[in-house]
Amino acid sequence: MLVLVLTVFALVLIVAIVAGVVAGFMLLPLLPAIVVVVIGIPLMTWFVVVLYGLWRRAQPLRPFDAEEHEQDAVLWGGNGRHVKTPDGRIVEYLVYGSDRPDAKVIVQVHGAGTSAAWQCFMNAALCEELNLKGIVPSMPGYGYSDIHVGRRIVDFARDVELILDAERVNTFMVEGASLGTAHAMAIAWHFGSDRCVAFGINGPYLPAAICEEFEFRNDAERLPKAGAQNWYQAWNFFVADLMYIAPLVSPPARFMHLLPEGKQVKSERPWVFETIGKDQRRLVARGTQGQGWDQFSYEMNTMWGFDPREIGTKNVAVWYARDDSQCPPEHGEWLADCFSSIAGVNTDIRSEELGFGHFTYMPTNGPAFKASERSLPKTLLDLSG
Repeated sequence: MLVLVLTVFALVLIVAIVAGVVAGFMLLPLLPAIVVVVIGIPLMTWFVVVLYGLWRRAQPLRPFDAEEHEQDAVLWGGNGRHVKTPDGRIVEYLVYGSDRPDAKVIVQVHGAGTSAAWQCFMNAALCEELNLKGIVPSMPGYGYSDIHVGRRIVDFARDVELILDAERVNTFMVEGASLGTAHAMAIAWHFGSDRCVAFGINGPYLPAAICEEFEFRNDAERLPKAGAQNWYQAWNFFVADLMYIAPLVSPPARFMHLLPEGKQVKSERPWVFETIGKDQRRLVARGTQGQGWDQFSYEMNTMWGFDPREIGTKNVAVWYARDDSQCPPEHGEWLADCFSSIAGVNTDIRSEELGFGHFTYMPTNGPAFKASERSLPKTLLDLSG
C-alpha cells in the first residue's frame, strides 16, 4: 500500500510540475515565466516533499509482533528475543552460536543500512565452532527495534545492558562494523574493563570533537545539522521511503557497485552486496520511519556522548582499510595508534589495501565466516586468552 502511495505521489508531483510550467508560459510574458519556472518549481517540489515527509513522520511503526520476529530470526540462523526499556521501547536482538555452559559471549553490532540479521547470518556457524555465544541487537529504528528519538550513541549501551541482564551475561567481548564501531566503543566505555574483556572494530570512524581537534576529514559533516524534529527536515522521511521501498530504486545495496570499491566487491565477493540487500528489506520490516529518525541524524553520528580515549578495555583489535571510501582511513589509523600506545593494552592492528575498501574484512569465501579465515571473533578470543 505504501509503495502505491509513493508511486502516486511521484506521478502527481510530475503532473503538477508540467502543468505549472505550461501555465507559466501561457499566462506570463517570457522573462517572468522563466523566472517563475526556475525559482518556483524547486520550491514547490521541496514544499510538497516536506509535506509528504511530515505525513510519514507522524505515522507510527507497525506494531511489534514477537511471533513474527522469532520466525524471522530462524531464517537468519538465530533465536529472536527482545527486551523492553524503562521508557517502553522494544529492542530486538538475535542469539546464535554455541549454547554450551562454558561458551564465552561476544556482542556484535551491525552498521548503518543493515540490521542484526546480517551479523547473525555471517557469524552463527563461526560462533558455534569457536564455542561462542553471539548476541546482536538492532539499533533503534532498525529491523524490529523501536525508534529512539534524539538518541546519542552512548545511549545504546544502556539498551545492551538490559539485554546482558536478560541473558545473565557477566563478562563479554564486543565487536562492531562501520557505524557499529562507534556503538561497540560506547559499550566498551560503558561497561569498563571488568566486564568488557575485549573489543574489535572493523572500518571505524571518529566523533566530530576529535575530528575538529586533529583536523581530520569528517564525512558525517555532509549530514543535515537540523534534526528530524524540525518540520523542514521532514524530507528525511521521503528519502527513507525512496531508499527502502521505492520500486526500481530500493534497496540501497542495488547501487553499492557504484562505490569506488564496489566493482571489485561485486566481481570477487558478490555475496556481500547480495546479503546486504536481503537484510535491507528486513531493516524496514516495521517501517522506514526509523531510518528517517536515526540514519540521517547528525547528532547521533557525530556527537557520541563519550570519548573513546577513556575506554579501559585491555584487548583491542582495530581493523581498517587504507582504501576505505566510507570511513576515512586516518580515523582508523588514529584509533590504532591511540590504543597501541597505552601501556598494558594488547592490540591487533590490520591496515590493508586490497581493493575491497569498506568491505575488506567481510567473509572472503562465501556469505558466512569460516574458522579457516581470519575473523574478529577469533582474534578477540586469542587476544583475551
